[in-house]
Amino acid sequence: MRIAIVGAGLAGLSAARVLSDAGLEPVVFDKARGPGGRIVSKRTPYAGVDLGTQYFTARDGEFRAAVDDWREAGVLASWPVTPRVLPEGQPARAQARLVAVPRMSALARHMAEGLDVRCGVQVREITREASAWSIQDRHGDSLGTFDGVLLTAPAPQAQSLLAEPSPRLAARAVEAPMKPCWAAGLVLDEPLNLAFDAGFPSSGPLGWVARLGARPQRPQTPEIWTLHATDAWSEANIEWSEDAVGEYLTQAFAELTRRRPSVSDRFVHRWRFARSRRALAEPAGYLEHDQLLCAGDWVVDGRVEGAWRSGRAAARRLISLAAGRADPDAE
Repeated sequence: MRIAIVGAGLAGLSAARVLSDAGLEPVVFDKARGPGGRIVSKRTPYAGVDLGTQYFTARDGEFRAAVDDWREAGVLASWPVTPRVLPEGQPARAQARLVAVPRMSALARHMAEGLDVRCGVQVREITREASAWSIQDRHGDSLGTFDGVLLTAPAPQAQSLLAEPSPRLAARAVEAPMKPCWAAGLVLDEPLNLAFDAGFPSSGPLGWVARLGARPQRPQTPEIWTLHATDAWSEANIEWSEDAVGEYLTQAFAELTRRRPSVSDRFVHRWRFARSRRALAEPAGYLEHDQLLCAGDWVVDGRVEGAWRSGRAAARRLISLAAGRADPDAE
């Protein structure tokens, strides 16, 4: 049974692994240059700069077991940081924060090993043909036919693909809007010697700042800071140019730290769909219509762990459907 998975983030990769281990044939498509979704790093001459997901936590027992496996494989480590509320300086909520090493994208690449993951491919259309699903890319070329399809893309992108094959699922995706985020990486000529390594600004356009070198297995020099704008500021200025955003956020960082950082280089990225504004909290962990399923953080609870669990739940459902096709009398 061939399964097309649209989206190579944590949900898509976790689903593909479960399907592959069960003997099915998952094929993962993603429009980005590499797997990972928002758990990616920007390649730069200095280091891999983490402009997307900054860290994640593990609460569920099954996910904690996966975390242990990733630690053993050498692609995950604890980040013993205590972010500060800024500029006040109070410690933020204590929790065990996890990061991939030596860069965030390492986890996705580890998860993708041995899987059929096809990056740089943008899926444009999904249509039902007899008892199979046909998928076309943005050029209108066929990507093949499949027995089932799993969409793990952000809700607005999933909604677009679902509009024709399943208006009901498209309507559910509309119920899960997502927030944007402008991100910037600042490469400094000289270290700032600040009293904190990460923090949550309590006002202004910045929602998060972190020193890259404070993370495990990251280079200490040059000093690089990751800045995330707030949801509200990002949404209000979503169409700004990268240069304008970089200048504005750099100035905001200078005002926050009361320093004048000498910036030798800067990287800016716009995440149109960074975080779930209102996840669906779907009890099953996935949405389904005629062997067309949806999974992801927006389906469950908006967290990295939720995306992983959602992908696995959808994969198990597809395995059940495959068993039913093999044995029509099973249900």
